[in-house]
Amino acid sequence: MAEAGELPDYHANLLEAMQRSHECAEAARVKGQERQARYYNRRVKQGRTFGKGDRVWIYNPPRGATATKFRHQWMGPARIVEAAGYDNVLLVREDKSGTPETIIAHVSFLVSYHYPEPLLERAAADIGAQLDYEAREQVDDDEAHAAPVRAAAAPRGPAAMRGATTAAERRGKRKRTTVGGQETAHNGGGELVEVRRRRRRNRVGQYVLEYELRPGLHDRAGGKWVSVAEYEKLLASGRVVEGPAIEEVV
Repeated sequence: MAEAGELPDYHANLLEAMQRSHECAEAARVKGQERQARYYNRRVKQGRTFGKGDRVWIYNPPRGATATKFRHQWMGPARIVEAAGYDNVLLVREDKSGTPETIIAHVSFLVSYHYPEPLLERAAADIGAQLDYEAREQVDDDEAHAAPVRAAAAPRGPAAMRGATTAAERRGKRKRTTVGGQETAHNGGGELVEVRRRRRRNRVGQYVLEYELRPGLHDRAGGKWVSVAEYEKLLASGRVVEGPAIEEVV
C-alpha cells in the first residue's frame, strides 16, 4: 500500500513539470517573435535592405582598452555574395589581402558602407545594448528551463529506487548501442539524417547557421550539430538525407 501511494505524487509532479515546460516554451516563442520584430525595426530604421554586391560594415564586439575606436567596433568593408538563409548573408571581406576570407553574418549586424561615422557609433551602441539584453534573457531562460526538471524528480522510496535502477540500466544499454552507431555514422560512411537547424551566436556576436545530424531519425542521443562548411561536405558526399519534418530552432 505504501508503494502504491507514491505513484500519484510522482504523476502530479510530472504534470506540473509538463505545464511549466509548456509555459517556458510559450515564453521562448514570444521572446523569439519580439527579437525578430526588433531586427525588423532596425532594418526599417536603416531605411534599406541589403542585396547581392552591397558593401557593408560588420559589427565587431569591442574588446580591450582601445575598444572604443572605430576599427575595433566595425569589421570590413565586406561585400555581400549571396543570401545564406534565416536572415543571414555570405560576405567576403575586402580589407584582407591574400586568400579571400568569407564569413556568414546576420543582417542585424550589418550597416551600409556609406553610413556617416556618427551614425555608425550610434548603431554600434544599439547592437551592443541588444546583445547585453539577449545575454540576460538567456540566463533567465536557462534558470526557467531547469525548474521543471527539478519539479519532475521522482519521489524517494523502494518502488522509486527500483524504477530508477531499471531505467538507468535501460539508458546504459541504449547508450552503448548509440555510441557505436554514432561513431560509425559520423566517422564512417553511414547516412546521417538532418532533423533540425538553428541560428547560434558565435564568439564575435555574429549569427551562424548550424545543422543537427543524427545516425537515425529517432536517435536523439546520437545527434551532432555541424557547421555549414561541414554540412556541405557531408551533403556533397551523399551522406545527408532530410528528415520528414525539419525543425527550425530559434
